[in-house]
Amino acid sequence: MAKYQAGKSPRNHKHRSLLLGVCSLVFLGVLLTGCFALGYHGVGAPGPTVPVKSEAPKDAQTPPEKQQSPVESLQQPKQEEATQPAAEQPLEPGKKYSILIDKSDHKLYLKDGDTVVRTWGCAIGKGGLGQKQRRGDNMTPTGTFTIDEIDDASGWTHDFGDGNGEIQGAYGPWFLSLDTEALSHGNWDGIGIHGTHDPNSIGTDASEGCVRLDNTNLQQLKQVAYIGMPVTIQD
Repeated sequence: MAKYQAGKSPRNHKHRSLLLGVCSLVFLGVLLTGCFALGYHGVGAPGPTVPVKSEAPKDAQTPPEKQQSPVESLQQPKQEEATQPAAEQPLEPGKKYSILIDKSDHKLYLKDGDTVVRTWGCAIGKGGLGQKQRRGDNMTPTGTFTIDEIDDASGWTHDFGDGNGEIQGAYGPWFLSLDTEALSHGNWDGIGIHGTHDPNSIGTDASEGCVRLDNTNLQQLKQVAYIGMPVTIQD
């Protein structure tokens, strides 16, 4: 009969073998359970899909500067445009401008269609507001007229009856004569737009019926004045 060392009986050896087998089965079960939980479906089967971030082409990358949204771009103050305001645009000789004179405001407006491109102060007749009725009433007529002459008035003189005699340069450099025949029926004439020897009179009721401009402004007006140019005078 074989002899066993103390503490190592055959029964203990069987128990250890059985315990080792059970542990192996449990480990295998846990391993299989974990594999199925991770989506394992057999050898060669695809594993779980991992999304891959695709990089945009280098030439399509957003520049480092912040791009404005449409709302932000509308909220941004607009840059100063290259075009000047209408009142500062150079006048164009040959263009069909028109003139509006407001007696109560003592203003002459040069217009391009409905757009005012120049505003100048002016003097009107000493008679003030209302319609001209006769020669010598010092009234500036109201209505729509046309320019019928453009005369060089640089050598003209005028006696205003104030005791100072003939005044050189009383009409400034130019006289833009108005055709008032339809209104006056020949009873008076000589109304026009001209310059002055007295720039302090601009903005007042000072003339004998004509419309006075500062000589510098008259020079600008003359550049675009033409025969047949419409002139409307209102109270």
